[in-house]
Amino acid sequence: MIPAAILILTVTRLASGAPTDLDSNAAPDGQIMISQGTVIPALPKQWRIPAAKSVTLDFAQSSLADAWLRHPILGDPSFDSFERSPGNPIIRGSAPFLWPVNVSFLDDPISGNWYAYIGLYMEGYAIGPALPKTHCEVYRSTNKGRTWDKVGPIFDDPAFRFEGDAYPASIAPDVKVVYHDGRYHMTYDWCTDNTTWENASSPKGGADTGCAYAWALHPEGPFHRAPRPILRTSEIQRVNRRSSRYCRVYATSIVRRKRDWLVLVDLDSGSHFAWGQVVLTANDPSGPWSPPLLVTSLEGDRYYPSPVEAFPAFVHGGYVYDPLTSVGLNRNFQTIMRAPIESAHRPDAWQLYQHGSAWHAEWNPNEGFGLWGQTFAGAVDSRGILNVLFPSRHLGDGSGTINAAFRSWSKPFRQSGFTLSAHGARTLTLTRVAYRDFDLHAEFTLKGTAARIAWDYGAPLGAQGRADGGPDPVTWTKHAGLEFTELTWRLMSVGEEGTERIIAGGKLVAGRTRSVHVSRAGENLTLDVGGKRVWSGAFPVGSGPLALLLEPNTNLQVARFAVKGTPRAASQTWLASEAISGAGIAEGSYDRQVGPAWRYAVGAVCRTPHERAKWNFRGRGFRLWSPRGPHYGRVSAILDGVPLGDLDLSSNAERPSELVLTRGDLSDGFHALVLKADEHPMPLDSLEAVQ
Repeated sequence: MIPAAILILTVTRLASGAPTDLDSNAAPDGQIMISQGTVIPALPKQWRIPAAKSVTLDFAQSSLADAWLRHPILGDPSFDSFERSPGNPIIRGSAPFLWPVNVSFLDDPISGNWYAYIGLYMEGYAIGPALPKTHCEVYRSTNKGRTWDKVGPIFDDPAFRFEGDAYPASIAPDVKVVYHDGRYHMTYDWCTDNTTWENASSPKGGADTGCAYAWALHPEGPFHRAPRPILRTSEIQRVNRRSSRYCRVYATSIVRRKRDWLVLVDLDSGSHFAWGQVVLTANDPSGPWSPPLLVTSLEGDRYYPSPVEAFPAFVHGGYVYDPLTSVGLNRNFQTIMRAPIESAHRPDAWQLYQHGSAWHAEWNPNEGFGLWGQTFAGAVDSRGILNVLFPSRHLGDGSGTINAAFRSWSKPFRQSGFTLSAHGARTLTLTRVAYRDFDLHAEFTLKGTAARIAWDYGAPLGAQGRADGGPDPVTWTKHAGLEFTELTWRLMSVGEEGTERIIAGGKLVAGRTRSVHVSRAGENLTLDVGGKRVWSGAFPVGSGPLALLLEPNTNLQVARFAVKGTPRAASQTWLASEAISGAGIAEGSYDRQVGPAWRYAVGAVCRTPHERAKWNFRGRGFRLWSPRGPHYGRVSAILDGVPLGDLDLSSNAERPSELVLTRGDLSDGFHALVLKADEHPMPLDSLEAVQ
């Protein structure tokens, strides 16, 4: 791991008025940071060059994988090397269980068979006393995944009750199984059979949810349940009623350590749209278990992508690996956390091991919704191959699918080429450098609706919604671009209001694979498609990052994206939605604002006293913008866990948004700026991340 730089700062009180730029020295910090240089290749020397020098950078080479923006909601150009197994899908949902959308995987060390433990849900995750019971089915492959046979349900004891409960724990969809010392050990989530979504996060009337342990002598079962659960939702709420936003216990992974057992348990938070995980340990998996300890979440003052959700984890080479998948509509961004197995009970042992470029969706109906459900379930075999099962939904009727894929553990990336996909929402990404004059040669395969190669990108970035969210419509403004469908092309300019001015267009010979040459020198622009000139003429001069923008139901495979020109410093401006999502601010506790007081005519005001907001960003510096007014107060600023002092946002009269805090001396890494309000409302405008 190459550690990030922590900023050693003098705590300074920041008065109202001009923005403040604080000096710092760098010191190593080994916590919660991407392992740059091992998982994501280090950027080459020409990434930062003298401003007068022109170079050619092929952004489709994995050596430049880190030169693209990646975000849980906006998009992820993935260089991952996963290949699909033949025979997908393993299963496809059917009524009443239309959604088999969660899965765990066991490569059995005794029989050599593979086992898939598949959670069968009704459409929309519907649960209720009068509905068929959500449960887990076991599938077995005796030929390393070439064919699969249904074995049966994981439990066949619908009357089972935990000690002291009035209702059976008959709903048990998500499980994780490991082998140790002659037994198969399983953790699973459960609900009592009177559970509904209304009482799942607020137990009452005898309803409860949680996680529990069971064991068997064979991977198919029968599994014997421990009489007491590992952890209950009602316990979490009783202990943390006033101190925690997390309100429900569910998906659980079990890990055998040298001398004890560890479970990693998911939590969700209702209207906060925040997900976290706790660990518990026990000498015996039947219990008793230690009190839960929060280990990964957005709660800290350091970078943590949001919104993402985990399950299941897997172990390899002395580490616990925990992939987390976006809960946005497109669901292809993934981050991977990891910790040494023997210290995984400590929050400080968990690190952000990989940020994006971990998964891509193929263009086939079985993967029509991206990774839908939790995340991929993996195991590394004796040959060093990571075999995975992954959930999605069929593009036709929306039914759930379970599929298989594999890649070399030691070669997680393709040498060249990446995939960017949009499913239920638009997708976008942009380069972390800007260009004025440039010469772009691109080769790509487009499948689906439409994709746009853009330049002079100047729109702010933000999300509309969190769970099932997509890019804010404002992200489709302020750029020039060349848009393709499978049959047409259009050259356009898009203004600040999103109005498209079509400059030229034409038809193409039917096909999906294209070669494109875009050249700009001053006001002169030329376009070649398939080696033929399709347009040339005068075009407005601008500067900004290059970008890719995809309409829903589009898959773009980019083989070449070679740009000759002088890379310039770029910036990414993040709207208030990023600070709201980054801190898990509850819906209903902030007001969306529009008007001239805000830099981009939109912002938010948090009404809750002592609220906390958090901008996650990548870059070498930042500029924070905010309005001031008589109803605002002081907010404390914290950068990467280090207090910066207070910002006074009060004034006698309303003042439109202005720079209130700047930094320009950070390491090129992942950072977090946290703002904590006093008893007054807190305005959230925008943060400009300098690349």
